[in-house]
Amino acid sequence: MTASIPEAKRLALLRRARIATIAFFAINGVVGFSILPRLAEIQQRAGLDDAGLGIALAVGTAGGLVVGPIAGVLVHRWGAVVTTGVMGLLGLPGLVIIGFATSGIALALGFFVLLAADAVMDAGMNTRALQIQAAYRRTIVNSFHGWWSLATIIGSGLGAGSAVIGISLPVLTIVIVVLAAIATAIAWRLDSVDIPIESSPDQPRLQPRLRHRRTATMTMLRGGGLALIAFIMLAVTVEDVPVRWGSVYLEELTASATVIAIAYLVMTSTMTIGRFLGDRIVDRYGQSVVVRASMVLVAVAMALALVQGSAAAFIIASGVSGLGVATLFPAAMQAASQLPGVSAAMGIAVISWFSRLGFVLSPLVVGLVAQGVGLRAGLAATVAAAAGLVLIAGVVGGSAHARRRHQ
Repeated sequence: MTASIPEAKRLALLRRARIATIAFFAINGVVGFSILPRLAEIQQRAGLDDAGLGIALAVGTAGGLVVGPIAGVLVHRWGAVVTTGVMGLLGLPGLVIIGFATSGIALALGFFVLLAADAVMDAGMNTRALQIQAAYRRTIVNSFHGWWSLATIIGSGLGAGSAVIGISLPVLTIVIVVLAAIATAIAWRLDSVDIPIESSPDQPRLQPRLRHRRTATMTMLRGGGLALIAFIMLAVTVEDVPVRWGSVYLEELTASATVIAIAYLVMTSTMTIGRFLGDRIVDRYGQSVVVRASMVLVAVAMALALVQGSAAAFIIASGVSGLGVATLFPAAMQAASQLPGVSAAMGIAVISWFSRLGFVLSPLVVGLVAQGVGLRAGLAATVAAAAGLVLIAGVVGGSAHARRRHQ
């Protein structure tokens, strides 16, 4: 299919592809977050102490790190849509295993299956989102991540609500899996046609320039990939640390469970809002300008909150952080798709893998600092990471629309 087809038909195909990809992002968010509010129950059913649960979760994370490097190859070989659909379905049995797990081994297996498939699905749906953005010839990638963020809130609500009304964990996971499988099949079918994007000057490269994956990766690193890896690792720190360690910090401040829940809701809600608003802001001001301005605000807000030392100040800073990080991950994915010498799929897969590594390393670094100096000093990693992003914001460049405006 080429770009010479009637414009009305082209736009209709694009709308179908966009709706389907939004569905993939939403399904991914609901499935992954539906069990988090019931993690304590999952731990109890499996008969694990805190260390055992930590090991099971680490095995799941390892699944994403082990399988993630092949994501670029699969997206190139199968295409973004097929890869996303297949991995979306292959990850669902992992959720069922988690729901029924009565041992640590079974629970670890469930997390491994779920998160390994999630790593490849993540690369596939981000590649597809950027293909669609290229066809639209304006920034829309942030909105895809906005739907994902909204879906995580919905998924968390389903998990918490099911516990309140007495739905058992196995029943919850079966219902989620059945609905997710049906929705995935529908989205896959809806986006089963090629979209005409040949006319777009900003089209992500769909064919690899190099024959060997190792050579492609080294070429990517030499072509700006190292700076982009630093960007995504710092972005993960800014996003992850307030969420993972915020509840611990607020407990130290003797905040109630309600206050802790409010802090989490504030950050996730502002991040969602920021992603839905982010496309227009990025197109107007350019990506690097948005990153610099938002990270300055995050660094100042979090620094003041840690100095002031109250729960209210930390909640406000969490809200600012949610808004600030909203466009970071989409910006990194877009920059990865434009790295010289490799395909868009390979660039996205590599940067996605390093983002997962960041989610492993950032809490460890904060924990070590907190153990030696105190949690407030550990949380200052957010300030340092935001400041680092201000310095290297240029690696993500401006939006395609902004570049054309200034030509």
